This record gives sequence, C-alpha cells and structure tokens, in this order.
Amino acid sequence: MSLFDHIGFKARNVNRSLSFYESCMPELGLEVIARSGSGFFVSGGERAPVPFLWIHGGHDGAGDGDDKPGDRLHLMFTAGSREAVEAFHEAALKAGGRESGGPAYQGPEEMGYYAALVFDPDGNTLEAGFRERKR
Repeated sequence: MSLFDHIGFKARNVNRSLSFYESCMPELGLEVIARSGSGFFVSGGERAPVPFLWIHGGHDGAGDGDDKPGDRLHLMFTAGSREAVEAFHEAALKAGGRESGGPAYQGPEEMGYYAALVFDPDGNTLEAGFRERKR
C-alpha cells in the first residue's frame, strides 16, 4: 500500500507541461499514462499505476503573481542509479526545465545521496535522487 494515491497540481500551460513531462519522466521509468481535455496523468504505467501525478489546467488565483521558482510544489522521484539522475536532469533541461541544482551528492558524500533538481515550466521543483547502499 502506498502512502499516496495521487498528487494533483495545476499547470499554467498544459500542453507545455505535457511536452516537458513526456520528455524527462521516462528517464525515471515513468510515463504519461492518459490525457484528458484538461490535463494528463503520469505514473509507472502497468508496473506501478499508483501513486500517480495529475497535472491539469485551471486558474484559482493561488500561487500566481509574485511566485519565484521553488515557492511551489517540491516532488522527489526515486531514481534507479546515478546515471538515471543525470539522464533525468539532462532531459528536463532540454525539455525547457530550469536549473535548480545539478547532479551531485547532497550532504556528505559518505551518506550516499546523489540527486539533481530542476524547475518545471510552472516553477515546481522536481528532484531525482538515488540512495547508494552503504558498503
């Protein structure tokens, strides 16, 4: 049983966000599994349908205006390797994401947490991280 079934958040431009997520999520074994007129869904597909992300359009005034990148949602995705972290980071930047923290050890290297952070087109922080096993 997962702690979450899904997490939903709004995108200012659904088509731009769809293109971004289609480009970088496969590097983490995730994919856009469905589209609707108002948004789209991202998950591990048949392998792991839940939890999923629901990214949709709409405007409620919340979070608009003077927001800076990083003031919004922060999502951390588990990567299967350091190479997957690096591939996600590269794909996200090529798809229009903005740099927030390039691939590197976060904290002391001996703790074994390797991650990269990017801002999606709406300023949400996406982190891909890999925890190495202690030797």
